Amino acid sequence: MYYPAYINLKNRKCLVVGGGTVAERKVVAMLISGGNVTVISPDATELLRFLAKNDTIHWHKRNIRVGDTNGYFLVCAATDFTDINTTVFTEAHEKNNIRLVNVVDVIPQCTFAAASVVTDGDIMLSISTSGKSPATSRRIREHFEETLNTSSLYTLGYENGKPVPIENQGLPYPVYLLLENRNCVVITDENTDEIERRLSLLRQCGANVLCHAPNEVKDCNIHDAFLVIAKDKSYVDCSQWSPSDALYEIINDVGTGTHFTPQVIVDDNLIISIASKNGKDVRKEKHLYQRLIHQFENKGYGAFIELLGERRQQVLDAFPTSKMRADFFEKIIDHVSNTTTFQTCCLNLKQPKCSADCLFNWVRDSKIEHANTFITEQIKTQRANLNLN
Repeated sequence: MYYPAYINLKNRKCLVVGGGTVAERKVVAMLISGGNVTVISPDATELLRFLAKNDTIHWHKRNIRVGDTNGYFLVCAATDFTDINTTVFTEAHEKNNIRLVNVVDVIPQCTFAAASVVTDGDIMLSISTSGKSPATSRRIREHFEETLNTSSLYTLGYENGKPVPIENQGLPYPVYLLLENRNCVVITDENTDEIERRLSLLRQCGANVLCHAPNEVKDCNIHDAFLVIAKDKSYVDCSQWSPSDALYEIINDVGTGTHFTPQVIVDDNLIISIASKNGKDVRKEKHLYQRLIHQFENKGYGAFIELLGERRQQVLDAFPTSKMRADFFEKIIDHVSNTTTFQTCCLNLKQPKCSADCLFNWVRDSKIEHANTFITEQIKTQRANLNLN
């Protein structure tokens, strides 16, 4: 499981290495969150060129060079070249100690994973399947777009096929932190509900959690912590530590830290995070939170995602291109047996009481062996159809 964090990017320096469609989506998300974005790439999409021409972003029209990642708060490598992406990660995270580094689709070279995000301008929802099922994450995102009158960040930047300006909407930048075996420090003088909620999430994510009382901080070495959570800012104002040394959250003053922990609905590896713009419209946020808990918590989505995640390596080995792999997952998720008319699986998103004979309901009904047999047979069939045997 990954730790949900909504990052404050206002006026913070962000670097995107790459100029393609994926890089473009990263840039758009950073801009609406107020990031100061630089792109390094020999070429760029039409929208990125437009944004550079309008001085919305800084574009260095060249390949990445040694030292280019120095001084950034967040770095994302989104090129088509593995060696370049690896070089970016190594310099940014291992040499320059930048906490927030992401190499697109390469989890071992990430300190955070991106999220599927929708917003209505006031409320932001982000969805993560901990990297185990992007297809399921997309389905849930599209469901929110349809039922909650929200828009995906993927739709921003173009109108009638032409690039348009991207404005800072004051929304946070949702990420999911990879905290396995990372040192995280919690500073508090009491175990409030909010402290306990964060401690539970940290432990579920496999973090090394250290708890300190405020009077112990001066005697503790916390400058190497990846993430620090404190109830009050005065707790971290000590000579041994500077906020620039880590990601940090101040619970009693959300705007002070680098991020805050949103409300979350968790079902194993499905994590849905909810936050209102600038902490406003809390009533709407709470209402939506209760609605989504009822819809998603303990409804089988976590087990379904886990099954798909367990087969990802086999699918990776079976199909040589990302499109083939994506198409395969789409087909098995869509499959519905014993129907006289064409039907695709709704993942019980549109029909909560649906009992169709499909992969999702097999998992919900604990027919795991049957589900695995079906996936294995489909791999063989589709490889044969593609002449890959």
